[in-house]
Amino acid sequence: MRKILTLAMVTVLIGFATRQNLKAAEHFDQTAKSFTIAVLPDTQFYCDTRLKLSAKWGNGDLRRYFFAQTEWVRDNQQRLNISFLVHEGDIVQADAPEEWAIAKEAMSVLDGKVRYCMCLGNHDMGFEKSDNKYGGNIGVNRTTHFNTYFPREKFAKRREFGGTFDPDRHDNSWYHFEAAGLKFIIVALEYHPRDEVLDWANRIVAEHPDHRAIVVTHAYLKGDKTRNTNKLKLKGNNGEQMWQKFVSKHRNMFMVLCGHFGGEAVLTSTGDHDNQVHQILSNYQGLNNGGESWLRYMVFQPEANQIGIYTYNPALDKFKNGPSSRFDLDYPMAPPLTAPGITQPGAANAVKKEAESPAGDDQKAVPEE
Repeated sequence: MRKILTLAMVTVLIGFATRQNLKAAEHFDQTAKSFTIAVLPDTQFYCDTRLKLSAKWGNGDLRRYFFAQTEWVRDNQQRLNISFLVHEGDIVQADAPEEWAIAKEAMSVLDGKVRYCMCLGNHDMGFEKSDNKYGGNIGVNRTTHFNTYFPREKFAKRREFGGTFDPDRHDNSWYHFEAAGLKFIIVALEYHPRDEVLDWANRIVAEHPDHRAIVVTHAYLKGDKTRNTNKLKLKGNNGEQMWQKFVSKHRNMFMVLCGHFGGEAVLTSTGDHDNQVHQILSNYQGLNNGGESWLRYMVFQPEANQIGIYTYNPALDKFKNGPSSRFDLDYPMAPPLTAPGITQPGAANAVKKEAESPAGDDQKAVPEE
């Protein structure tokens, strides 16, 4: 009798799973339209009025390339279904008010058109004059004019705004959005984030287990596909420390975006929960005219479980098509087949096998999680 009841329970479970999976598949078919996240790498040479290091190219003020980037993203929002834009830091060259004014004007092109967030690089903070060949040092502390030109109160009014580490500052922030029926959280972290900032970031990601997590931070991955391990006078955590203390710890973490180091690189690592985390470097400031508007955009294709990475120059209207510039990443987005008590491949067979075996008084037909 117990065996018959157990088999009946399994039949009900499988039937329930089938109905649930059909509903999930139907919802997925309705919402699985591809969508895009745009990525702006270091724009420091486009906002370079204090040190004028961009003079080495002999082409004058380069802010036009910053505007080319944001105007292109705005104008292609509908065509590419751009859901969000992130800036990887080094927004300006040397934390000068007039540089931030350029950045504000360029980024404001997106206001009301494309959601966006920004993280701070070493060039965005802590400037001090010096008699060195550059005329100054950057990143000597965490003072910045960023909050004057991109104040927390402006962004706190937006639907996608989640919060900040400091209730009065915008330096470390998190945002959320939904696309193709999938929920995402983006955590934007300061250059070499402090321990207390990582503690905050850990809490934010842990509180949103149903959101797919992306980290945007300035200095993390090097061009040789290794996380940076350098030590700084500025108190904080390098890329490897960020991985150990934060990125690797969350099941829903799948991507880190960063700049700082020149070039392109991808490192895919396995987190503590066997999840794959794609860590992606893009930075074109060393190219002609400080990057000349090169940017990245990532097309999420839920039905294919892939993310297509594209590198494009709106000013020159051309793509980079080398293997480090145009590639696809595997990332599961289609709904998994699940049911109560069945949480992994083969689990349904395991339940059925248990049902077919003799059950003692202290055995359960369906194992509890």
